[in-house]
Amino acid sequence: MSIFLVFLLIIYAVLLLWLVYGFFKGKKKEFVSGSLLPKTKFTIIIPFRNEAENLPTLLLSLSKIHYLKDYFEILFVDDASEDPSKKLIHTFFKKQLLFDFQVLENKRASGSPKKDAITTAISIAKYEWILTTDADCKVPSLWLEAFDVYIQQNRPKFVAGPVLVTTNIFNFLSAYQVLESISLAGFTIGSFGMNKPIMCNGANLAYQKDAFYQVKGFDGNNHIASGDDLFLLEKMKIRFPNKIGFLKSKEAIVTTKTESTLTSTINQRVRWAAKSVGYKSVFSKLVGLFILLINVTLVVAFFSLFYVENWWLIVSLIVLKFLLDEFFIFQINRFFRIEIPWTYFWIIAFIYPFATLFISWKAFFGNYIWKGRAFKK
Repeated sequence: MSIFLVFLLIIYAVLLLWLVYGFFKGKKKEFVSGSLLPKTKFTIIIPFRNEAENLPTLLLSLSKIHYLKDYFEILFVDDASEDPSKKLIHTFFKKQLLFDFQVLENKRASGSPKKDAITTAISIAKYEWILTTDADCKVPSLWLEAFDVYIQQNRPKFVAGPVLVTTNIFNFLSAYQVLESISLAGFTIGSFGMNKPIMCNGANLAYQKDAFYQVKGFDGNNHIASGDDLFLLEKMKIRFPNKIGFLKSKEAIVTTKTESTLTSTINQRVRWAAKSVGYKSVFSKLVGLFILLINVTLVVAFFSLFYVENWWLIVSLIVLKFLLDEFFIFQINRFFRIEIPWTYFWIIAFIYPFATLFISWKAFFGNYIWKGRAFKK
């Protein structure tokens, strides 16, 4: 057990160092607002279902976007909401008279409501660039300008942006989500930096409409409820290998709040994990399987402490794993500068392998509820 864990930790340390290097690789000039005249026109697509509680924050942030008003439109897509979400959107924009917007009805055609919503909106989008976010998010005021500058400078087909979970009140559940969010950002940006992207987030994603149609949209994976982001990334990597990138800019960070209950937190992660069955990238599969393997090994190592003589060595190796995670999160947060709840870190580090196994098991063999609907693998 000890030798095998040492072997895994060596690979894990190399992986984290590889990601940290990719995260900070090729530092570019800081984004400067107004450095370029706007040229890119955007269609912002926001699917929603029963988001009356979260929409006010999003709408207020949208109203503060600093960009030419006739250079973007906002398409909200209602997925059979049972609360006043639609009315809330209409009331807000009626008072503000700010932007070109529409509230569409989702046209269901597959097993994935969100993919259907995005496809519905793209079919009537006026502008070349599609920019997606979620109804429970908050967008920055220079969001569109940051994407425009990146697009003008790099001429991409597909651009991912940073998404972070934030909270005003730290407890164990919110700390778990914040720490995980920083770690996921490290994996995302680091892998993009090494030209081996393994994930992105549909809450902050831009791509050309023509490119979406050239890769045939979500065809081939729209039977899986989630994955509007990752599956599209995999298609874009194959079709446009040198035309995808990551917008690593503080001005482009989209934030979302933590889930408020343990059940919703688990269901959200089961939903994320469930899409792994559809991965096409061998590299992404290997990374995912390795992370699962190291968590399985840690759980076995915890229980073996009661039966082995060299328990102190196993404890030392487990602590080393936690220190590697702490190092990784600290390095990534040098860029984001989010308040990190270190007081919860060691407890969360201990629980995380068990949580990962439970979520993986539930994703592969169980079901989950999201937005009032039950989904199966």
